[in-house]
Amino acid sequence: MSLLPRRPPAPAPAGPPAGHEVELKLALDPADLPRLKQHPLLRASRPSTTRLEAVYFDTSDLRLAQRNLTLRVRRAGHRHVQTVKSGSLRQIGLFEREESEQRIAEASPDPQLIGDAELRRAVGGALKERPLKPIFGTAVLRTKWRLGDGGKVQVEVDLDVGHLKSGAAEAPICEIELELKRGRPRDLIRLARDLGRLVPLRLDVASKAARGFALYRGDVETIRQAEGLDLARDATLGVTALAALRESLAHVASNQAAVLAGRDVEGVHQMRVGLRRFRAALGLFRHQFRASARDDLAGELRWLAGTLAPARAWDVFLAELLPPVAVALAGETELREVERAGNALRELAYAEARTAIGSGRFLNLMLSARLWLAEPPWAEEAELGRKARDVAAEALDRRHRKAKRLARDADRLEESELHALRLRLKKLRYAAEFFAPLFAQRRVRSYMKSIGRPQQSLGHLNDARSLRSLLDPLAGRVGAEAGANALGALAGFHAGRVEPLLAEARREVRAFADSHRFWA
Repeated sequence: MSLLPRRPPAPAPAGPPAGHEVELKLALDPADLPRLKQHPLLRASRPSTTRLEAVYFDTSDLRLAQRNLTLRVRRAGHRHVQTVKSGSLRQIGLFEREESEQRIAEASPDPQLIGDAELRRAVGGALKERPLKPIFGTAVLRTKWRLGDGGKVQVEVDLDVGHLKSGAAEAPICEIELELKRGRPRDLIRLARDLGRLVPLRLDVASKAARGFALYRGDVETIRQAEGLDLARDATLGVTALAALRESLAHVASNQAAVLAGRDVEGVHQMRVGLRRFRAALGLFRHQFRASARDDLAGELRWLAGTLAPARAWDVFLAELLPPVAVALAGETELREVERAGNALRELAYAEARTAIGSGRFLNLMLSARLWLAEPPWAEEAELGRKARDVAAEALDRRHRKAKRLARDADRLEESELHALRLRLKKLRYAAEFFAPLFAQRRVRSYMKSIGRPQQSLGHLNDARSLRSLLDPLAGRVGAEAGANALGALAGFHAGRVEPLLAEARREVRAFADSHRFWA
């Protein structure tokens, strides 16, 4: 099933304006390079190959990078080309940036020679006469194909294989850049999907510059958490909806590497949070998008969340449910068997997660979601110009009332009803986070705390109850008698936690019922 927004075909534009770069960046495994080069689309075009070396310059404290500016000098043969780019160093696959290029006589940059006056002023303002220094370098073998349909669509495909280097630190480069010369963003998306049918590809979120600066700082692979939206107080509904979807997609896509590595339990957790936020944004702005496109995308997000759920369940078991029992029953060898079984089941769950993320279905989901941001499937375009602040009051009031209705009866709620309240609080929290920049931050922070405390307590209760679904697969992997004893002790320990956790959750829920709305 195609997730691409369905709309009548429109005439393709001439392409990006001069000095404006639109490219789609995809990562791949070097082992897949021979298969990629055999793709029929690439074999139909004669490639050219060039060895490129570039040095990126900045101040010692990276004042240009802090302002999303990059300044590099690239050498190809005896030629030196100075390039300045502006725009976020981390974008969701489809990079859109302003750039200015000019030949220079030597390998040292000269900001005074920047051809674009606006970029020249931006670089000068950032530097303020501070000296430039080499920060990192790249050396790649670039294979270039020029693809087109004879007129409306022209795309350059650049395959870069090489490395980044900053001091003694190095990192590999193996990526494809699809640059739009003529046509629409959907033309890049469709080409990426076509290439991805032959080899596994991943939507990349970091430019070479972002990776190089991270190498210079000594940053290791980090987990990407949710970030606030960058919105003006008078932002429109359309702008706010796209900002929420963009942030949610960034949250998901940025944690691909961490999930594939499987070393940090936060990787899967944060990808699942990003998926929940994406689905919450689709629900919050459901009237702005065409129902068929929205439902298709929501269904695929649900599929991915379900695929990741077992990995998260075993992460919680090994990191949170098993350790306190191991401490309480120190020396019990049976628990070591349970831990080994849990680790084996976690490995199986992570293998499933890696398979899903390496699949064409996942790539299609990421590309289709990215296309939503470039060509949104709007349903009610007349509503898009409304002030988001006005819509926020209506939407948050509705969600707040539903949650508060349950919270007032906290002492009488059954566990299933508390679980329903937990889900309502999550939706309310995500909606509040999306709209938060439109309101006074002091009141926002107070309200978010009132949601966060019961949500955390209900989450602990849910984790304790989740053990039930894990006992049978564990029992199938440990010895019968010893396993039964260890699993019985495990179940008994966490059953004893339920009543205190229920009391804590009800107390925090009652406190939420008295919270003050920041949008009122």
